[in-house]
Amino acid sequence: MPWSRLIRFGGYFATCAMLLHCSEAPSGDDDDDKGKSGNNGKGGSSASGGNAGTPASGGMMAKGGTGGGTGGGTGGSVMNGGSAGSTGGSISAGGMGATGGSISSGGMGGGSGGSISTGGMAGMAGTGPITDSMGVPLAKPGDTKMGSREFLNLGDMRLIANKWGSDKNGCNTTLTISAKQDKTLGWTINRGTCNPTHETPDYPEIEFGIHPFGAGSNLATSPSYSSTMILPKQIKDITSASVTLDNLNSSISASVWNTDFEMWISQKNPVTESNPGVFMEVMTFWGWNNDMNDWKCDASGSVNAGDKSYNLCHTSDSWGSDPSVKWRYRQFRMNGGPTNNFSGKLDVKPILDWLVQQAGVSAEMWVTRFEVGSEIDDNGQGGVNVKNITFEVNGQSRSPMFAQ
Repeated sequence: MPWSRLIRFGGYFATCAMLLHCSEAPSGDDDDDKGKSGNNGKGGSSASGGNAGTPASGGMMAKGGTGGGTGGGTGGSVMNGGSAGSTGGSISAGGMGATGGSISSGGMGGGSGGSISTGGMAGMAGTGPITDSMGVPLAKPGDTKMGSREFLNLGDMRLIANKWGSDKNGCNTTLTISAKQDKTLGWTINRGTCNPTHETPDYPEIEFGIHPFGAGSNLATSPSYSSTMILPKQIKDITSASVTLDNLNSSISASVWNTDFEMWISQKNPVTESNPGVFMEVMTFWGWNNDMNDWKCDASGSVNAGDKSYNLCHTSDSWGSDPSVKWRYRQFRMNGGPTNNFSGKLDVKPILDWLVQQAGVSAEMWVTRFEVGSEIDDNGQGGVNVKNITFEVNGQSRSPMFAQ
């Protein structure tokens, strides 16, 4: 059985399962109040993406961060399309906070302390650090993490120490993720003999979005809230999408490994649905090694996607090791590969178009997240470094952010 059949994702679940109401913390399962208008009385709140009503006090700030006229709240500030009300509120990445409030995902918060909805970044009380929607501050250059499934907050993305395969098999694997002083991102690994079937690799990764499995799923190995307000999004609403890399360099010694871009597709929005119905996992390899010949390319087809073309290598319509949860799988490999170094742009939109036209994916389905990572199997040593990475959807580009 192909060694990458198992899941590499998501893992710790926040204390709330439905972040829009902040009473439950989704593995991508927030109640969806997008599009509803909210009226804010003093200290009131409205749902994610809602339009602000007339505040009882504190004035308004217009969409897009433009300050309101006289009567605007003292000290309020807005970034990325929020509105601010009473004294001292501040917003980062879309949202509104009153005194000490913090918001993400385009939502609005009122009242002392504010409220939190799904994904994105929140400015805390106007003077504190920028955090994600669960209060994790931005990483600083020089930060490292080693604990399984720990992550570095990089703004709209996060770097995850995902060693799910080693955890599953009880391997004594050392995996370190780092944001270096020059802001290069990377990871190093030392994994011994763990599982000779090559079905349980580790997957250190840069994640942009949210996993597709739903709250409480044992398949999740990344945080259960979206890292960004840009994803998830229905395929029909995606007009452009890409990932651009500046010098992804791998120096891995292992019988089975790869460096890749990966995306996940679900039938429903994982932010609003407890069972979103994971539908497909799609991988494109830049670098790979497979001395065991576990994966021989057994499919044909190709797609031009940015700077390179990619050949279809392997397909399955029944993927995953959990008998209760199955999904489809499509793997592409870069024409002219493998390579230990990749710089350039992978255009995701042509791949999405191909999936709709050739692989039974509906345009009504949801792209839940993009990832750049490396699957590393037994007796794997070495690491990966990325000088810079930019994710783009519908003309909105996001690169790593760091604390000062």
